[in-house]
Amino acid sequence: MDTINKLTERFSQFPGIGPRQAKRFVYFLLTRNKNFSEELSQLLLEIKNDVSVCTSCFHFFNETTSSTKECAICSNQNRNTDTLMVVHRDADFENIERSGVYNGLYFIIGGTVPLLEKNPEQRVRSKELSTLVESRASQNKLKEVVFAFSVNPDGENTRIYTEGVLAPVIKKYSLKTSTLGRGLSTGTELEYPDIETIKSAFINRQ
Repeated sequence: MDTINKLTERFSQFPGIGPRQAKRFVYFLLTRNKNFSEELSQLLLEIKNDVSVCTSCFHFFNETTSSTKECAICSNQNRNTDTLMVVHRDADFENIERSGVYNGLYFIIGGTVPLLEKNPEQRVRSKELSTLVESRASQNKLKEVVFAFSVNPDGENTRIYTEGVLAPVIKKYSLKTSTLGRGLSTGTELEYPDIETIKSAFINRQ
């Protein structure tokens, strides 16, 4: 396999990128000057060294912006610690944060649980979530868990599974649970809605 096809195959492994679009990326790189390619290569090498995973919420963050192992959100003393919002991925986290409507803490569960999945615990951080909720609730630092998942079959199945995992803890500490209101249409990926839609969904959570 030649270099063009090897690189095309690599780009095809990116989420949402098919072979045709992957090849367009390759040809785009071929039209750039050498400095562009060298800088891109250097950034790819550096990202693993410069970016860490928050020990509390599992959000990727730049280590240079924090002296702790927690991201800026989790280490911010002005955040509302009574509420924990559970989201699929970093892109959802960032979109909700941009809306400015939510001032609590987050937990990035790391994926979805498709229908008929036989090993859901291998696809999402359900054990880590349960441990965090138990810890915060036992210290009287948590009152509500918000399930903020994409409004599609996989998102709904993830919510059902996650609620089941947390059920004993929720019952033990009488925690409130809610989901985002249906300002989000069915089939919507949480990464893409505009800010007003995110605000409406959060305000009208159920």
